Parts: sequence; C-alpha cells; structure tokens
Amino acid sequence: MSQVLSAIRNNVKYWWLYLLNGIIFIIAGFIVFSNPFSSYVLLSIFFSVTLFVTGIFEIIFATGNRRSMHGWGWSLASGIIDLVVGFILMLYPAISMAVIPIFLGFWFMFKGISLIVFAIALSTDKIPNWGWVLVGGILLIMIAIVILDNPALGVATILGVMAAAFWVTGVLSIIFAFRLKHMKRLFQ
Repeated sequence: MSQVLSAIRNNVKYWWLYLLNGIIFIIAGFIVFSNPFSSYVLLSIFFSVTLFVTGIFEIIFATGNRRSMHGWGWSLASGIIDLVVGFILMLYPAISMAVIPIFLGFWFMFKGISLIVFAIALSTDKIPNWGWVLVGGILLIMIAIVILDNPALGVATILGVMAAAFWVTGVLSIIFAFRLKHMKRLFQ
C-alpha cells in the first residue's frame, strides 16, 4: 500500500487544521480585497500572524502523523519555516511591509511546488480529483511569477494578486481537509 494511503488509513488525526488554515486564508483575502490601500500595514501584521499560526498548525500535523506518514519531515520543515519567518515579521513590521511582495512571491512559489509534488503523489496512488491540487499548485506558481517579475507594479496590484492567492490557498486547503476527512472515514 502506498505511503499516502497508509498515512490516511492509520492516523490522519488533524485534518481539521487544514480546514482552519483555509478559513484563515479566505478571511485574509477578503480583508485585503475590501481595503486595498488602508490595509497594507494591517496586511503585513496579519500576514505575519497568519504565517506564524499556519506554522504551528503544520508542525502539529506533521508531528501528530510522524509514525504513519512517509515524508512527514517535509511538512515539519515547512511548518518550522512558516513559524520562524512569521515570528520575525511580527517583531519587525516595517521589514514586513518592505519585503512582503518579494517574500510572498517566494512563499507562493514554495507552496505551489509543494502542491504539485503532493498532486503527483496523489495521482500515483490513484486518489480521485488530484488534478485540482495540481491546478492550485500551478496557479500559485503563476501568481508567484507575477509578483516576483515586477514588484514595483504598485501596492494595489500586489494586494489584489495577494488577495486572489489567499483565496486560492484557502479554498485548496479546505478541499484538502475534506478529502483527508473523507478518505479517513472510508478506511475506518
């Protein structure tokens, strides 16, 4: 049996953490979209906190499933990176405001690549609807390229792209959470 199916069958305890991540990202997208100019400072702080909390959730997920999930270390590493960077950006909001477009570009690139790798693992295991995860990863990489190619487009454009990326990330996290829940229920 494949490692992904084995992990889901044995003990994917914290599927709901991905649901919470998704809800947080969707809320972040609405905040950015509704107040594009006045929310830049708030966005940098909110992003720092969101990144910090997401790191905590990913670390809990990885350590909670370390015995049953092959490659859990990648999820742990991603969580630690999110936690540390979120903490640093919370301490220095001025740095956060200055580097947020470039940082988000690289962060969306990393998340997009992670989603593509995960989609390939899902397709190898013949899990249905893996293509949605692949499409989400490709979309995040495209958004990352737009941000990294020209961060001087202006705060409004970057905020619009970030709002869209938050929504995509949020929706994909929610879909993934319910797929994990569904798969776990099938194996019980």
